[in-house]
Amino acid sequence: MPDPALRLPAYVDLRLLGRCNLSCPFCFGPRHEVPSMDEKDAFRVVELLRRAEVRGVVISGGEPTLLPYLADLVAELSGPLPSGAPGPRVVLSTNGLAPVRTMKRILPHLSWIALPVESADAEQHQRMRTGVAPHRERVLGLLKEVRTHHGHVRVKLGTVVTRLNSTGAHGVLDLIQEDDWLPHVWKIYQMSETNYGADNRDWLAVSDDVFEDVVERCAKTAADRGVQLQVYRNSTRSGSYLFVDPDCQVVVIDEGRERRIGDLFEDQEKIAANLQGAIDPTRNAGNFSGTYPDL
Repeated sequence: MPDPALRLPAYVDLRLLGRCNLSCPFCFGPRHEVPSMDEKDAFRVVELLRRAEVRGVVISGGEPTLLPYLADLVAELSGPLPSGAPGPRVVLSTNGLAPVRTMKRILPHLSWIALPVESADAEQHQRMRTGVAPHRERVLGLLKEVRTHHGHVRVKLGTVVTRLNSTGAHGVLDLIQEDDWLPHVWKIYQMSETNYGADNRDWLAVSDDVFEDVVERCAKTAADRGVQLQVYRNSTRSGSYLFVDPDCQVVVIDEGRERRIGDLFEDQEKIAANLQGAIDPTRNAGNFSGTYPDL
């Protein structure tokens, strides 16, 4: 039975760091200069999430594969619970730049991996995923590796729609020639106006109408290739997420904006009180299971 003192939602996003080896202008993760969660605190968080018997954890950042302890952390998180029940389903959200030798230590402990490809047009993609080239080819190579050699790991491909890629986003699946390498889920994201996304929204964000037009074109592509399509809209963000940030602060989304509600270890009663009304259990579960279904 879960620890009754830890009244967390079923699905949690663990943002271990802000640091990244890309500088994407739409990023809604923590600022890059935010200090990384140290290894001791990371394992304390994992212990608490397991005691709370959360059902799924998305590990992100920043870029989590930059942390040397990540493989050990996901192994600890995903293992069977002391009660004998299965551990949480673990998703790694990564930019895909880690070497395959690094990923081979991490992949055995994952249920899903989330990878980004932004456009069928190489120039559009490079303008969005800035900092390392050729990023898109590296991601597609990792996608092929996972689908070929790590069959237990499901793949979600993510595409964020902005002014930079609104004409090329719908063609992303055309980059994957072999049907056996296609992702299990393709998710189209409306750009979140948080952190770097908020800084750049005036020149980067598209209107709701443009976004829905891109979604319609992506839906046709997904149907043609037999890939499940999911769509993220900013209007559904509130109530869906609980983030644990690198400083162990708990963050919820309130009216589309991030709100910090307390330290995960020191403010549990305060957090429990603030979660009432801030997290909709149905929306929290639907967001996770829709994006990472139990196939």
